[in-house]
Amino acid sequence: MKRVLISFFLGLFPFYLSMFVLETVATITAGYAAIIVSVIVMIAYYFICQFFLSRGHPDALFKDWPIMLALGAAGLVISIVEASNKSLEGFLTWVLGFLLVCFVGILGGAFVASRQARGKAEQQLS
Repeated sequence: MKRVLISFFLGLFPFYLSMFVLETVATITAGYAAIIVSVIVMIAYYFICQFFLSRGHPDALFKDWPIMLALGAAGLVISIVEASNKSLEGFLTWVLGFLLVCFVGILGGAFVASRQARGKAEQQLS
């Protein structure tokens, strides 16, 4: 339960982090560069958070679903609220884009954490 709460509160931060990065990079460059950098920052943030929340669990990819959902839930709600004043196409693009970015990072972090834990377990057995 403690890790679920921690992951929920960690999930509140990346949306605002990406907006800060998006605005900062947009002042330096024009076009899609700001969006690409913002997406990379969000994926990296979710990856790192999920990796540290799931490290040491060999079955993290399959058993840490409550943590994964809590990590993405706060950002999803914020994304829905932020996109609610857009057209249907804009809303779907915004929310589905967030879901894609969020869960690529989360699943990647859980996968790497579980592979690392399995590798350590195999080394200890040898």
